[in-house]
Formats: sequence, structure tokens, C-alpha cells
Amino acid sequence: MNFKQFNKQIQKQFAKMCATEMLFRVDLSWDELWDTYLLSFEDEKVFRDPESSTHNCNSCKSFMRRYGNIVAVDSKGNLMSLFSDLGDVGEYSAPSIACDNLIRSAQISGVFFETYHMLDKKLNYESCKKSQKSFKLGIESNLKKYTQEEVDKFGVVNTKKIYEFNHFCVQLPKKYVDFSGNSKEQIEAVYRDKYAVFKRAMEEIPLDTLDLVIDLIKQGALLDGNTHLHAMQEIRKYKQAYEASPFNKDIFCWLTSYHIDERVAKFKNTLIGVFCTELAEGEELNKACLNWNKRVDPANYHKAKSPISQRQIEEAKKFIQENGLEEAFNRRLANIDDIKASEILHMSGGDGKIKEVSIFDNLKATSTRHKRSEFNKLNEVYIDQFMADVLPSCTSIEAYLDHRMEGNLVTLTTAVNADSKQITKWGNIAKNYSWTFNGNLAGKSMLKQAVKDAGGNVDGVLNFRLAWNDQNGLDGSDLDAWAEEPNRTKIGYSSGFRKDQNNKRTSFSGQLDVDNTNPKGKLAVENITWTKLEKMRDGVYRLWVNQYKARNSQGFKAEIEFNGEIYSYAYEQPVIGNVKVADVTLKNGVFSIKHHLPEKGQSKEVWGLETNNFYKVNLVCKSPNHWGDNEVGNLHYFFMLENCKASGKIRGFHNENLLPEILKHKKVMEVLGGTNMIEPTDKQLSGVGFNATVRDELIVKCSGNFKRMLKVKF
Repeated sequence: MNFKQFNKQIQKQFAKMCATEMLFRVDLSWDELWDTYLLSFEDEKVFRDPESSTHNCNSCKSFMRRYGNIVAVDSKGNLMSLFSDLGDVGEYSAPSIACDNLIRSAQISGVFFETYHMLDKKLNYESCKKSQKSFKLGIESNLKKYTQEEVDKFGVVNTKKIYEFNHFCVQLPKKYVDFSGNSKEQIEAVYRDKYAVFKRAMEEIPLDTLDLVIDLIKQGALLDGNTHLHAMQEIRKYKQAYEASPFNKDIFCWLTSYHIDERVAKFKNTLIGVFCTELAEGEELNKACLNWNKRVDPANYHKAKSPISQRQIEEAKKFIQENGLEEAFNRRLANIDDIKASEILHMSGGDGKIKEVSIFDNLKATSTRHKRSEFNKLNEVYIDQFMADVLPSCTSIEAYLDHRMEGNLVTLTTAVNADSKQITKWGNIAKNYSWTFNGNLAGKSMLKQAVKDAGGNVDGVLNFRLAWNDQNGLDGSDLDAWAEEPNRTKIGYSSGFRKDQNNKRTSFSGQLDVDNTNPKGKLAVENITWTKLEKMRDGVYRLWVNQYKARNSQGFKAEIEFNGEIYSYAYEQPVIGNVKVADVTLKNGVFSIKHHLPEKGQSKEVWGLETNNFYKVNLVCKSPNHWGDNEVGNLHYFFMLENCKASGKIRGFHNENLLPEILKHKKVMEVLGGTNMIEPTDKQLSGVGFNATVRDELIVKCSGNFKRMLKVKF
């Protein structure tokens, strides 16, 4: 068999390898492979002499250097090389068997791709066009005339004859050629990283840990857990396959990570993956859940933690421009005309009349304010039942804007150009729609939750919560929450009744269980709680805040909670000395309160509306990530209110909603979102929004066949 016939067998084998849909490289030096090839020929000088060009030619050596260690995986999980299963190929049989054994004994080290740039500009195997279905690897043949010196040395050739030499050459299907402009090393690094992280997840996270976390999510025990349920179910599926696979585990990880989504392959590096890893490493469940809630707090999620360089800006800019995404980052507030009819769950009918402009439009009648306690005995209905059974028969709805719902205020945003390319995780009709909650967060972050995340008890019979440094991270003050009980016993930093000091409580069950002396750029919280009503004596419980050490003091927020009622306060000026918050009186087991600071529940104007009043709901819809066929992340329900207008500049997009490929530049995107804010306009869709996975409630008046008032539970 001559070499041309031998190479045809090589070509058939390579075509068989390409048909597996995945090509890899093994960790094998080309020198070792080339030496094995040459030294395996029969003992003929012309074949074995390093100076001979009969087989030791530059073309074949170059091919072996670049492509000799390519492998594929057959249906039984075994490696196959260019030299596998060639049958009887005459004098080439021994080298083929030797090379095949050597290659298949090595470990996969990465994927194989060739780049169009190399094929077209560097390798010059042929003239290339991007429209080709396949590309030549190697030089097929060349002509050679021997010198007299070579004739004298080898004695089997003559100078009068022109010889044709054939070389290793195969056809590479287009799917294995990269046209992105990225280097071979960059492409291989992406797949290698996917493999490495996926393999660690398979090796380090047990199946029972994955089952536990899935159960926690289904029980609603993890904040925003439903966002990660699909990822959990996917990684569990692969973990089961990993444990059941008859394949070598390393090969299984290469095959699986090759084709799955990068977010699934790199599960271990995600928020939920870190949580699973902590549990797998023996972290106590409650502590792991506490760490989880800190990570997913919307005030911290996907926020850049360090300055960005000019190089990072240029790289992000180049990526955005090259992919035609720049226009999609030009944002505006969405309005009713933007929403497809199919996504509107309810729309106020109105009277069909054109409203005439009048100079009296800005005058407001005195509204009837309500106390939340008025609604204690309302019938309750869960949101799913409300949507299915109540909403379809409603002709009009009014929603009660509670003073505690500032964090629920939400507005929809979209791209100025509706035809701009997709930047959000959800596509189709929801492409590039997003939403922003009051405070320019993608979700609601509450003081109560922050205290809970810090390890505080939020379920006491009386709770006094304090927070500061929640604006720009520059308030480094050391504030202290203080309380005085009816018997003059004080609770605070230096009182001794602290959880971190022998867990000591007062005789009335009071304790400071969260303390913070230096925010260090983060939200700081403190918490004083009384846990047993039967131990508390009648009398006045005085609550105040003390400035122990001012460092750019900017004020504080506080909450007092008892009997299911939360009273909220905002002190928006530097704190000097003691600031009285409120006095809570206990008499015959009943609490009452005297406010020293203005309480938010005493009605406040937010986004053009006074709290503690009912407002007409113009439109009810789901969040854009659940429009059409989309089911990406947590479902929110939006109740858009008449005359509700977002005040101040609005963030047009949030990192957690962007496509993964854009998030490779998340630091720049975070700054971009914070500096290119949307100016508010009269034409907008704003109201109150609720995360379907977070406990909350909304009081509504429904009109239709009959009128009724309900408490909608989330």
C-alpha cells in the first residue's frame, strides 16, 4: 500500500471522528508522537534515518504537530484517533498501531477547533472562502527531484526522476472552524473552563445535597429560590447521569460540558452553586441560608465591588458595538401602548371620554385615609386563585397603597428603539423590557430582611430595628440602638444584655442581638427584641438612637414592630447625640405607641400618591420575564396605578437581567446602568409590584358583578 492509499484510510477515519459532533485533543507532545511514528517502520534506512525526507518530511511533521493528537469519543465511551481501526495498511500498519495506542492512552486536555484566520492567512493549505462546507488540513502532495548527494547516501533513488510525495491531509467540516476572530487559545480556554468547573461540581456536590436544596426552594425557604430551580433540576439531571454512566468520569465531563449551556456547566460558580458547595462541605444549614440571603439581597446582587479601568471600558464598548447592542442600552420608560394585549391580565375600562384640561386639575380633594388595622378581618385569597377566579370578572380594581409599600413601587422600562437587539435573558415579545423598583433596585430589599440576614430575631413580640449607610456607602458612623424598660433597665451596646456577650437577656426578655460598630461601606443594622410577652411588665419602653462615633453621618432608618404592625421612620440628617424614636406602652397585654419622629404611616407622598389610600388600578400584568413563552427567573405581578409617577431618575436596566455574554463585562455594565439613568416622563407605567416567591400582601377593592374587598396574599 502506498502512502496515498494510506492517507485515504486516515481521511475516512477522520470523517468518522467528525461525525461524533465533538473533537478533542489529548495531552501528548507532538515530538513523542512523531518519534513513535517514524521509529515504528520496518528496519529500512530510508524510512528511519532522520535525514531522510521519505517519511520524515516537513509537511507530515507539521501536520502531526498540529493535528496528530486529535481524538473523538465513540458510542462506548472509548477514545479513537486518526490511526484507529485502519485495518491492514501494509507497511503503515505498525506505525498506525503504535501511534493509536500512544494517543488513546493519554488524557483529554481540551477541545479541538481551527480558526478561519489561521486557515486563510497563516497555514495556506488552500485558498479559503467562508462559504466553504469544509476546509483542507495539511498539504496533499508535492514534487521533488533528488540531489546526487541523496542518491549516493540512500541508493534507492536517482537524480533523473521527479518524484511525487503525498502527505497527511484531511477535510475539516465547517462546524469545527471558528469565524469569531478569537484565537485558538481563547476558544479552547472557554471549553476548558466549562469542563473544569463542571467536573468539580460532579465530584464535590453529592446528589442528596442537590435534593435538599431543591426541596428548600420548593418549600419557599430560600429567598428568590425559584429563580434557580431550573438550574438545580438541570445539574441534578447531569449528576444522576454522571453517577450512572459507564464511561470514564473524565470523558463524561468533557462530553457533557462540551454542549451544555455555560451557565449550567459553571453551576458551581453561581450563587446557588456556592450554596450547594457550602452544604456539601458541612456548613450548618441555618448559617448557609443566612449567607444565601445576604448574597441575593437585591442591594448587593451583581453589583460591581471595585473601580473599573479604561481598558475594561474599552473592552465592553468593543463587545457592545461589535454585536450591535449599543442601541438597546438607550432606554426609556414604557407606557401602555408598548404592552401587547396578550400580556394584559386586567385593564381598566374607563368611560371612553376625552379628559378636558382644566386649571383645577392640580387641586386635590381631601382623601379618606385608612389604618391598616381596619383590614384585619378581610377575606384572604392567594395570588394564583385571585388571578384565576377573581380578576376575570372584575370591571375595576382599586389597590390600597400602604405606607410600608415604598419598596414595592415599580416602573417598566424598555429600549427607545423597539427593533434593537436583545440584551435581556428573555426574548420574543418581552425582548428588552425590564423593570425597576423604587430605590433603583431589581427587587425589594427590606430592613426586616436585612436584620434577619444579619442573624437577628425578627419574630419577637416587640422589635426595634435600626439601619444606616443605605444610600451611597459613605456613612461610616457607629450608631447604637438603645431601649429603656419600665424598671429603668437599659439595653444597648454597653448594657451587657447582648447576644454576643453570653446571650444575656433582661428579666423582661429584652436583648440587643445584632450590633454594628463600622459599616465598612455596607448596609449596617442593629436589632433590639423582646421575645416573651408574659415576662414583660406594663409600662413605657423608650426607644432611641445614639451617635457613638460620627463618620460622615447621613441619618438612619428605623422600624418598630408589634402585633403584626410595622412603624417606619427616616431621620434624614446627621445624627448628633441621642435621637428619640418612639415610646411604646404596654398595658394589660396591649401595646400602644407615641411617636417622637414622624412615622411613615402617618401618610406620605410617594411617586405622586399619598400613602394609606386606595387608588385605581389601570392595568395588571406579569413581569416581562414571564411574557409569552418566557419563564426566566422569578415571576412578579404588577398593579399599575392611576397617576402613579416614578420620581427622580430611573435605572434603565439591571445586571441580573442581562444576557450572560454581556455580564462578562458586568463591572462596566453596573456603572453604565448607574450613570445613564432615564429622566421621568408623564407617560409611564408605574404602580406596585410583588415577587410571587416572597411573602407579601395587597388589599384590593374589586368591582364587577358585585363589590368586595380582599387581601391578596403572595
